Amino acid sequence: MMSYSLLSLGADTRKRALAGLKESAAREEERDQVNKNIEQAERQQTMTAAGTGASIGMMAYGPVGAAVGAAAGFVIGELF
Repeated sequence: MMSYSLLSLGADTRKRALAGLKESAAREEERDQVNKNIEQAERQQTMTAAGTGASIGMMAYGPVGAAVGAAAGFVIGELF
């Protein structure tokens, strides 16, 4: 009877440990996905800022202004 209780206890402990590992892996995967989404949003923000800068520069100073505006927009997008 005593050995059955110890075996049962061991099996229960193993099940809980495996469940904890699965939960930990799921959280890590979720965290990785969130980080990828953040990185993608940051890249999109930078490209939007560069496009906006290029548009404003083009309207104000033509092709040269577009290049300067795109560069400025890119830098500003990276900083903020």
